[in-house]
Amino acid sequence: MPYTLWSRGRLIGQSELAYARALPGLRAGDFEPSPLGETLMPIIIGVGPALKALHDAADVVWEARERSGRRSRRRGWPEEVRQSTEYADAMSISDELESLALELHDPTDMVIATEDIWLQDTHRLLALAREEMAEEGGDGEFEEGEGEDDWEPWIPEPARYQIFVALAGHDKAMRGLHRRKRSK
Repeated sequence: MPYTLWSRGRLIGQSELAYARALPGLRAGDFEPSPLGETLMPIIIGVGPALKALHDAADVVWEARERSGRRSRRRGWPEEVRQSTEYADAMSISDELESLALELHDPTDMVIATEDIWLQDTHRLLALAREEMAEEGGDGEFEEGEGEDDWEPWIPEPARYQIFVALAGHDKAMRGLHRRKRSK
């Protein structure tokens, strides 16, 4: 039975949260948006693209400063960036996402306490990977066995969206995990 994602009493989508568990309190899986969820996906997955655009804009400013001989540490956002649409978009999208008040419900419709819920668009990530590979001198295609076109017929096509959920207590469990690793 699927877990469901809700926003202010409206069904956004569902997931089995069936990916293998690798970290304490972290659950993940394929995500299938509802018709309403599909219309909200640009907001729900918009934080990643907005932050990438912001960092790209900042890189342009930092590189221009360095080329002009101005020495400065890369800390904070330069004024030119803070005046950009990329900055405004990145600052507003997190507020928009927070205003959705996303809630995860278990199969019995009980709300599950979470620290964070985030979703990603696998099509966008594949496109970014191809773009980066092309910039590095490749042809933007994956090597055999690595690309989406190399899926065996018995392996289903990857889902468009993925959901990641940090359950309540995840941060505390991770701090404990890091302490144990440092003490070894």
